[in-house]
Order: sequence, then structure tokens, then C-alpha cells
Amino acid sequence: MFSLPITLSHTHSPPYKRQIARQIETLICSGRLQEGNRLPSINRMASLLQVSKNTIMGAYDLLIDSNLIHSEPSRGFFVATPTHNGRSRLVPDFVMETAHCSRNLRTSTALASGVHVPAASVPVRFDFKIGRPSLHAFPLRQFIYLSNQLLRYAGTGMTDYPPPEGLWGLRLQIADYLAASKGILADPDHILITAGTQESLSLIAAHFLDENSCAVHESPGYNGFRHLLARHRTQGIPVPVDQHGLCTDQLPNRAVQLAFVTPSHQYPLGHTLTVPRRQELLAWASSSGALIIEDDYDGDFCYGPALPAPLKAMSPGQVIYLGSFSKTLGPGLRLGYMVCPPHLSQDFIARKALLNNGSPWLTQAILARFFDEYDYPRHLQYLRRRYLEQRNTLLQGLKKAWGNTGVVSGHNAGMHLAFRLPSQGPDAHHVAAAALRYGIRLYPLAQAASQEADGNDPRHLLFGYANLDCSELQQAMQHLALIQARLNHG
Repeated sequence: MFSLPITLSHTHSPPYKRQIARQIETLICSGRLQEGNRLPSINRMASLLQVSKNTIMGAYDLLIDSNLIHSEPSRGFFVATPTHNGRSRLVPDFVMETAHCSRNLRTSTALASGVHVPAASVPVRFDFKIGRPSLHAFPLRQFIYLSNQLLRYAGTGMTDYPPPEGLWGLRLQIADYLAASKGILADPDHILITAGTQESLSLIAAHFLDENSCAVHESPGYNGFRHLLARHRTQGIPVPVDQHGLCTDQLPNRAVQLAFVTPSHQYPLGHTLTVPRRQELLAWASSSGALIIEDDYDGDFCYGPALPAPLKAMSPGQVIYLGSFSKTLGPGLRLGYMVCPPHLSQDFIARKALLNNGSPWLTQAILARFFDEYDYPRHLQYLRRRYLEQRNTLLQGLKKAWGNTGVVSGHNAGMHLAFRLPSQGPDAHHVAAAALRYGIRLYPLAQAASQEADGNDPRHLLFGYANLDCSELQQAMQHLALIQARLNHG
């Protein structure tokens, strides 16, 4: 350490050495200086404060006498190990002890999305975490190559702010991909690059919601949207789901600002919204004035009949479509996108600029080049084959562990499936706790950014299978079958 924030008073004050000692003492007791930190040398300190060396030596002697610092020959002066001598914590003079809070300041308790789960209490060997893609499926070699190439010729890419709406090349690639794979005809000018789905939802909520608003969401559903409603003091209207997706006959007969749905692979139960219900939802939105948020978080993976056309393709002006690269590449990239109705594009671009002035240039540029040079659809096809094999292995394991007594849902798409435990037997939390003792982490809805429609009887377990290869899945399910047998015999 070469300097300290010390100011000397030249008016009627204690001697300089005491002022210096007192301020260093405050820095130590307040935690600004930690055990083992080196203090400036006597010559350095005297030069900085424009005082004599004897003054600095006197200040350091006072601190040594107080056991706050110690000297080491030929090395200097260091903060000593704290002693429990009853000395009170000191606060620098410039810190106000009493916090001032405006009476008009509105406060609330914000809740996170729920995707960050606490670490397990024991070591975990097999983790069925939701939304985690395969580590081995990430195109690491290609990303390293593209990163090196782009940094070599970065130019102003790293010294200018990126456009808040995102790089044109990436938005153009996304528009081409959506048209070819999902039938969504999107103008690149109406595509906004974000830091993933949660940022997209936050931008939308900030634009539409306040304490006089209300919004529809699925039940059970994604906590990341429900908690945004609470943050904006907005009334949430839960609508149940069944094997055909959102129960459109239970949509409210009133004005609604937003409706958040996951029609391709309902989160968390995995049901696909049928075509008739998609049409009913769009008709209801027209009458209620609601804007639909279509979260297609893992709809790039389909293992059965082709998924119905997205809501965005069916009625572009009524829907904001959300996509993400968190499932197809990795959440560490923090890249997603939203396809906006034309009349909302500029408003969302302005909000994005106010939030963070745009997403990082390098990751956008790498991804745009990856689309162009390495064929993104081919990458997805490889993942589909891989995840299909892993899903089949998991289904075989569930069959061996529970036979025909449980119900599987969501296995025709996505990267996870839901398993409803039999009504007779341990509930989801008991099964998850028993499995964790053997190094297997399972996820009841409450631990997977969701909640049970009936919280009094948690019966659903979620199995994310993308991050476990087939051999790991086989081992995990063999252990789980033994655990289940022990639970049944109690």
C-alpha cells in the first residue's frame, strides 16, 4: 500500500502525530485496512503529508503501543492481528451513522428468478438441474478460433459502445433462422438482443406494468415472471394448465395488460399448447387487450411430432416472442433476443440503452460468425440427437424405478421432463432429500424456479437430462431405483 486517505487539520487540533494515528486507527477498525496490509514507509508518508519523519515515527509508535500495527526489520510496518480488547468499531468522520430515508421513498422486497439454487449440503455426483446444457456439446474449439480472429481485427469493436438493439449481423442471422425453422417472419429492425430471457421480461414489465395493471401467467409457472409482477405491485392472475397446455376456458373476462405463456414446452410441466387452444388464446387476447409474451425457452428441441406454429407466427402484432441461446449454447453467454411488434421496437431499444447501453460486442460478434461459418442449425441437430438418446435413457430408468405408478410429462420436447409421483407414498421433497443423501440431486418445483399449484402436496419432480451423459444417467437411475425401493419398504 503506497498511500492512505489521511487529511490533517492545521487549526486548533491535536498534534499531527495523534491525528495521523487516530485516522489510521479508524481505517483499521472500520475494515478499510486489513490484517497484514503494509503501511506506507516513513519517508513516503512524510512526503505525502508534508510533515517531518519524526512526526510519522511518533504516529507509528502510538499505533504499535496500541497493538494495532507491528514493525518488521527491513520490511516495514504492517497491520497487526486483531485483538479482543473491547475496542469499539470506529467509523470514519465522513460516514453518517444514521441513514436518511425519504418518507416518500417506496420500498419493496424483490425476489430473484429462482434459477440460482443454493449449493447442496452434501457432495453431488448426479445433478438433474433444469436448463443446464451439455458441457461437452458447447462448440468450444470454434468459439476460441472465432474469438481470436475477432480480437485480432477488433478495430473499434472494443472501444465503442455497441448499438443497444444489438449487432445488425446477429439480428439478421436470427431473423433468417426464425423464418426457416419456425415460420416467424421478423424484420431485423424489430429484433432486440438482450442478456437472456430474464432481461427481456424485465424490459417488458418496466414498460407495461404498475400497481394498476394485471397480468395472466400459467400455474404452475415460471417464478421469474411472477416475481416481476410482485416487484411492480401488479396483480397476477394464475391460470391452470393441463395435458393440452394453458386452460384457455379459465382466462379472465376482463382487461389485462400481459399474458405470459410457454406454449412449446410449458414450464415446468412440459405440456405443449394445442393448436385450438392457441387460437382461443389469441382470440381472448384480442378481446381483453392483452399483449402475449411467448417464451420459447427450449423449443429448439423436439423429439416427437413437429411442434405447432409459434403464436408469433400466427398473429405477429399480438405477440412478443422471446428466444435464448442459454439452452442451445450455454447460459454463461448471457445472450437472448426478443422479437417485438413494430410499434414497440423503438421504445424497447430506448429502455435497453437506459439499462446497460447494449449487450457485449464480442459475444454477439462471435455468435454472428458462428451462424455464418459453422451452421447453427447443424449444431442444433447434433444436440437433438444427443438429447434424444439421453431422454430415452432417463425414461427407461424412471420405468424401472416406479413402474407404471407415476406420470411423465414434457418428454416430447425441451431438455427436461416432469414426473408426477404416485399419490400413495413419499412426496417430492422426501424423495429428493433421500436421493441427495446418495449424491443424487432432484428438483421439486419449489427448487426449480416454480411452485406447485397445490403447495400442500408436492408431487412433481423435474429431471433435467441434458447435462448428464447416458452412462451417468444409467448409474443415477440405478441408484434411484434402490432408493425408491427402500422408501417403499419404509
